Amino acid sequence: MLDHIRTAGAEDFGALWRFYEDVCRAQERDEYGPDWHLGVYPAAADLKGHVAAGEILTGWKDGRLAAAMAVTGGEDEMYLGVPWPLGAPPEQVAALHLFAVHPDFRGRGAAREMLASLFDRARARGLRAVHLDVIEGNLAAEKLYLEAGFAFAGTRRVHYDDLGDTIVRLFEYAL
Repeated sequence: MLDHIRTAGAEDFGALWRFYEDVCRAQERDEYGPDWHLGVYPAAADLKGHVAAGEILTGWKDGRLAAAMAVTGGEDEMYLGVPWPLGAPPEQVAALHLFAVHPDFRGRGAAREMLASLFDRARARGLRAVHLDVIEGNLAAEKLYLEAGFAFAGTRRVHYDDLGDTIVRLFEYAL
């Protein structure tokens, strides 16, 4: 489905910001969703930092940004102390954040392609696991991750700047 997948550069920031604007706007009509609040999460400064660090993976179709994700190296601070099934040390983990498919491209396999690319890239870096969280009740995201091979690893209360204290469901993918 996607024409190509690549790491975002500074020249992609405008398209990336519009992408997340569209995703956040579409949440208002979606039964399930991440409950993001543009300007807080995702915030422009955070996105720029991810882009500068080479942490944003983008999927393109017909010249349009169809999917994006932030992939950080090392365990996320919110996940420290979680009894992950693999028990991989923090430096052998990638954390997945801000993963979305543009509403115009949903249901065509873009999410699976992006995850496959993430797994290939993480393996090439010698990592052992990918960790992520899903806000409790986001059944569409949970279904996607389980079908992609992630294992449910438990629940945890975390604090998000835009949502406050929130229960999330944790998932791990063994590379």
